[in-house]
Amino acid sequence: MQGVFRYAAEHNLGWSYTIAPESLTLSVLDLVDWPGDGVLAALNTAEEAEHAAAMSIPVVNISSTLAESPSPRSMVDNVAVGRIAAEHLLTRGLQQFAFYGLRDVEYSKRRWMGFNQRLAQNGFEPQKHLATPTFGFIGKVWIKQHEELIAWLESLEKPVGVFAVSDYRARHVLDACEQAGIPSPQQVAVLGVDNEQVICDHVVPRLSSVARNDTLEGYRAAELLHRCLRGEAPADADEPVPPLEVVSRESTAAFAVADTRLRQALEYLLDNVTDPITVEELAEHVDVSRRWLEYAFRDALGETPYQYLQRQRLLLAKRLLTEEPDAKVYRIAQRTGFSSVKQLSAAFQRAFGVTPGDYRKLL
Repeated sequence: MQGVFRYAAEHNLGWSYTIAPESLTLSVLDLVDWPGDGVLAALNTAEEAEHAAAMSIPVVNISSTLAESPSPRSMVDNVAVGRIAAEHLLTRGLQQFAFYGLRDVEYSKRRWMGFNQRLAQNGFEPQKHLATPTFGFIGKVWIKQHEELIAWLESLEKPVGVFAVSDYRARHVLDACEQAGIPSPQQVAVLGVDNEQVICDHVVPRLSSVARNDTLEGYRAAELLHRCLRGEAPADADEPVPPLEVVSRESTAAFAVADTRLRQALEYLLDNVTDPITVEELAEHVDVSRRWLEYAFRDALGETPYQYLQRQRLLLAKRLLTEEPDAKVYRIAQRTGFSSVKQLSAAFQRAFGVTPGDYRKLL
């Protein structure tokens, strides 16, 4: 919504908006004979897609539930969501991974694809459990799903990192772990998608989540609708919006590494990621040689201590650029352990393909 409003304001559009008076949702199925000019809709079912295709006014789809959209679409890059999720769980030293998704839902398929592909690069093969989506379902379907989820979680080899297709499903995983007496994050690290703060901040442990760029998704949806209203033909292919980052909370806070020294090194590194510490200082802190530390990181995490530290700093810089839009880039460089703006910009562009300044323009 913020992205839509921003686009309308920047282009001086006198758009007015119709919303459902009491219900939290308003489907395109409810818009028969509606006298509006255009629709931004989450098309989640074949019936909704068919109805949208038959409407005489432009419709822009903001959902990636369906494989094919009958109208132009603005959506998150779901394969990238899965890759980011895998990379986050890999940093915890885990050796077992699993995916909790939805059956016959396109965004679930693509998040699994990115998750599976990224883990395969490190030689891992994740487990998978799919539930039936509850669009339009009533009754006790969710109770049966909860029982099946508990049985699946109990069957997994642990410790395990579980990537759930959404924050709602991730919350179900945490509830199932509590009911089954499985400690999280010590035995089951849980990661969701969407960074819904009402969900993530009000569960124990607090839920880590992949944050989407909702504002840019809305901005591009409004841009597509504006083009349709002007009679311009939008591009045929969907243009996915890259996700922002993983917002790390307690549900993925534990490190699944057996060696106490390596675990201490990882904890010290994340506690001091904003300081300009070196690999030598890290080795000295846990009383090991740099050579031992290099081998331990490579064996457990598949990268060197320097690469791990650099990536954590860049992720922190990314978060600060997002959360503090008025902060100067040189101050962000100082707060993330970089010696200069030039050093931060070069590393940021290598990692994400854009400079810190250009990244802010995408928010």
